Amino acid sequence: MIRLLEFFVAIVIVFILAVLFGVALPNHGHIERTLEISNPARQVYDSIDGFSTYPNWSALSSYDAAVKFTPSGPVSGKGAKVDWASTSPQIGNGSLTIDSDQQDTQVKMLLENDWKGLNKAYTIDLAPTQNGKTVKITWAYDVDYGWDLLARYSGLYLEGDPAAQIQLNLGKLSNTLATVPLVDYKDTVIEIVDVVAKPVLMVSTSAKRSLDEVADATDKATGLINDVIKKNKLAANGPRTTVTTNWGDDTYSFDVLVPVDRNDINLPEENPVKVANSFAGKALKNTFTGSPAQLPLVRLMLKAYALTHGYKFDDTTETGTGRFFDELTTSDPAAADDQQSFNVYLPIQTQ
Repeated sequence: MIRLLEFFVAIVIVFILAVLFGVALPNHGHIERTLEISNPARQVYDSIDGFSTYPNWSALSSYDAAVKFTPSGPVSGKGAKVDWASTSPQIGNGSLTIDSDQQDTQVKMLLENDWKGLNKAYTIDLAPTQNGKTVKITWAYDVDYGWDLLARYSGLYLEGDPAAQIQLNLGKLSNTLATVPLVDYKDTVIEIVDVVAKPVLMVSTSAKRSLDEVADATDKATGLINDVIKKNKLAANGPRTTVTTNWGDDTYSFDVLVPVDRNDINLPEENPVKVANSFAGKALKNTFTGSPAQLPLVRLMLKAYALTHGYKFDDTTETGTGRFFDELTTSDPAAADDQQSFNVYLPIQTQ
């Protein structure tokens, strides 16, 4: 009987010590991990200030390839939300909601999952490094435990799953951004527009990658089209358009299009001029004034913007609808070469 009493007293003492130790533990947990990458801050910010690209870099898909993501709310910014559902006990079900953001510097996300604690949140800070060539990403996790002593004990394991997921998020985010062209589009106005199809006459051509040779090939193609317009009593009905087929190391392959009032004509198969309809659908658009030599850079900006915002596109095939195209909108025929005006487009698929 005495031994039983001693055992009971020992249990009580251990319990009291456990309670006292739990009370002494902090009621708040904080961990953070950092990573430096070479992408511009705007690319990083756009990738994390919404959840369009989240499935690409989320650590959750590394634990469960079948995890289902469901975005809701605004596409980006405060209120943007993603829910996930998984049969894996390691990640279960949960959600992230953007609570606040500061352009190019910080995004705060509220976290709901089965980890212990209250007011769980991720804070992602972006800061340029001293050399100005990289961006430092600091990803922090904060949680309140209150008087939940079991939750306080769970804080001893912040270096477990929370730290592992943060580190994995950073690694996958870095890998995802490595596929994005290293161009900074923060000062470029890019919008989503609906493009209406037009009847066009088209010539496919190519030239060495020099302004003069591309201009010569374009003029020759335009001349062939104008001959068909004149012979068939058509009327040009919009700006000349260049559709990029392949921007190679040495050679630029492209189509020259001229919108016309109608395309109900028959042309011999051997005629280089073809009858077609232009692209119809949604596209990213930038209005650009400058030298045609800068057009490849503008196209890269549109591509980078599409990748960081989760817009799907296909610019890899000769007949693909995702090929870049640009309209020459210069109204002054005497405008200098570095004062040419263009509308530059990248066809996309929105979710």
